[in-house]
Amino acid sequence: MIMPPIQSYCQTILCLDFDGVLHRASDAIHVASGPTSGPLLAVQMKAQGRLIWLGHLVDVLVDRPDVAILVHSTWRRKFDQATLAHLLGELSDRVIQPPGYFVDLGAPAPEFIRQSLDWVNESRREAHLAELTLDEIVVIDDRPEFFASDEGVAARLLLSDPNQGLSVPQTRGRLAAMLDAARSERVAPEHGAGPTSKF
Repeated sequence: MIMPPIQSYCQTILCLDFDGVLHRASDAIHVASGPTSGPLLAVQMKAQGRLIWLGHLVDVLVDRPDVAILVHSTWRRKFDQATLAHLLGELSDRVIQPPGYFVDLGAPAPEFIRQSLDWVNESRREAHLAELTLDEIVVIDDRPEFFASDEGVAARLLLSDPNQGLSVPQTRGRLAAMLDAARSERVAPEHGAGPTSKF
């Protein structure tokens, strides 16, 4: 299996919601019927004032190149993962895209996250790389009730204000701190040899 580069060197996975994180949760999206490409959808979203706080996420991740992104937003039920990756602009190369035969795109967020992590680790095992655990993920979302049934995933949750999302400096600071704390101590072969220490 040929593994996408992000899976071979990521040390942390950010599980990303869109509504209530990258724009206000109350802002519905309006998409014309028929096939929608990534570039066309990006234009539509910009015109509708969606994803307006994406730049804040870019700023948080710019100095954290080993953070991968998994889109667990309910948008995954509307659009294919390649399209969702395109919407994230310069972060698109960081987006993990587990295949539909391995994950249930309609599953509740915690289940989708666990299935996706299983897929990542299957790929990493085949490449003889250390696996990632829930300790190496951070979930940002504005809906705590979506995670009430899974204590393990809920423990990794950063709640955002549904009306302010990543526009709040304190939320961005907390996200940065959680990503740093979650970073795996394992170093991928491409970036060095042997474990690193946080002490």
